[in-house]
Amino acid sequence: MYKGVKLKNGGEGLHFKLTEDLDLSTVCGRDVGNWKPIGPFEGSFDGANHKISNLYMDDSLGRVGNTGFFGPVFNNGNDTLYFNNVFFENAYIRTSGIAGTLVSQVVTGKVVLRNNVVNLKFESIKDENADLQFGGLMGNTVADWVGFYDNTVKGSISVSSVKQLAVGGIMGVLVDPGAFERNVNEADITVDGNGYSQVGGIVGEIIAPYTFKDNVNKGKVTVSVPAQYAFVGGLVGVNPSLPSEKNIVGNVNYGKVEVSASYAAVGGLYGYVSGNTNTVLDSCINNGDVVYHGKEKQENVQIGGIAGIWEVKQASRMENNGKIIIDNAVSPKVGGIVGFVRPGAASLDLFKSVNAGDISINNDAVAKGWISGLIGLTDVLETVNLDSCVNKGNILIEGATDNKVLFVAPLALVSTGTNLNAKTSSNEGTVPEGFDNRVSLKNVAQAPKMRLQNLGSGRAILEVPGLKLSGREQVELCSYNGKRVPVQQMQSGNIFYLEGVPAGRYIVRIRTPLGMRSLHATF
Repeated sequence: MYKGVKLKNGGEGLHFKLTEDLDLSTVCGRDVGNWKPIGPFEGSFDGANHKISNLYMDDSLGRVGNTGFFGPVFNNGNDTLYFNNVFFENAYIRTSGIAGTLVSQVVTGKVVLRNNVVNLKFESIKDENADLQFGGLMGNTVADWVGFYDNTVKGSISVSSVKQLAVGGIMGVLVDPGAFERNVNEADITVDGNGYSQVGGIVGEIIAPYTFKDNVNKGKVTVSVPAQYAFVGGLVGVNPSLPSEKNIVGNVNYGKVEVSASYAAVGGLYGYVSGNTNTVLDSCINNGDVVYHGKEKQENVQIGGIAGIWEVKQASRMENNGKIIIDNAVSPKVGGIVGFVRPGAASLDLFKSVNAGDISINNDAVAKGWISGLIGLTDVLETVNLDSCVNKGNILIEGATDNKVLFVAPLALVSTGTNLNAKTSSNEGTVPEGFDNRVSLKNVAQAPKMRLQNLGSGRAILEVPGLKLSGREQVELCSYNGKRVPVQQMQSGNIFYLEGVPAGRYIVRIRTPLGMRSLHATF
């Protein structure tokens, strides 16, 4: 509504400006009801540094849908839409769908969010079938391009008892291209229950080309899903292996990252990061401690001061200053910079990177483990080049060592057949003696590759050669609006038969205990 008149075309081409502080307590609240999001909206909005207080949306009072002050946003014109200078105070959101405080979702066109501040309390609603996508500013974007600049989120984000989730302090899921520059998250993020988790201090999941510069996370990230998968990072939870350009420079994490999960990829900056030869990864720092607590059921644990799983060709000036503490992990891969390097590229070049954080391993539950000052373990690559890198952290092995198979090295452990070149790198930390520093493994288990054959009429065959069956494989289709698409599937060995796929373009993903693989497909 605009001056009591319904906006034509959702306000397309119009620019709105807030002229005074806005207290919403008389129109939404526990005793009043939910805020009704403004949308579909097709205009720009300038808060002019005024305060919007007491925004209230709670699905237990009746489902809101597209939960946010605005939502959803469409830009069908050629100009960029702007959402700037909006200050939210005492916002409360409770949902288990797609949600963000300022905007629930951007669907089309180009949009910029700049200089916004959010102080909120978010809680999820218990829903064992829910797919939660939440960010302090925005839940999901599938638009042509969305930029986030100079935004700040404060408060708390708490998630419990949903099926799967992608949660970030600023943004939940980025499906199409975008940019994140100079954003700050100060909100603590807490997740528990049994949900498949992708959690980051800034962004939960990124599956598109993007620029990521000078962002800072100060909030704690705590995830406890003992029987599930967890991709968790101080900045980004997961960035799957799709061929895309990325520019990742100057980011810092100060928050503690603490995880308990059956399958864990955990890092001070990234849970799982991938990229091609066009990826620039430079001058990023982790200052927060990284902690893993193992429970009874464990499948794969990869922990790093910078990233848990790494598929990047080259990086420079990475720095970890946080402690890495591993408690009761069965077969951990742990490194001061990277836990486990997968063969996303034929080789890895790491320049002028430093680990200054101590690595502490409680050895009582460890049957096998790979622990190094810089790189915990690599899969089979052609070459690993460590150029002018330094490990300053001490490696501390606590508990009994009898009948253990532990590999410990000051710099890196690489699989048989991989050439390690570390002549210009050095170790200044204390490394315990008496452990093997040679990995006599010809091939470390890795996430499988896959091929898709489209049979037409909503049917397809997904083949995953060499898939080691565990009974926990999952095939998912994710539409370009960020939603999971239910399909009928039947598994026969390493072949999955898919039926009932609606026409459209999708991201097809398979989740296994060894990790995740993705590809694009059109039906």
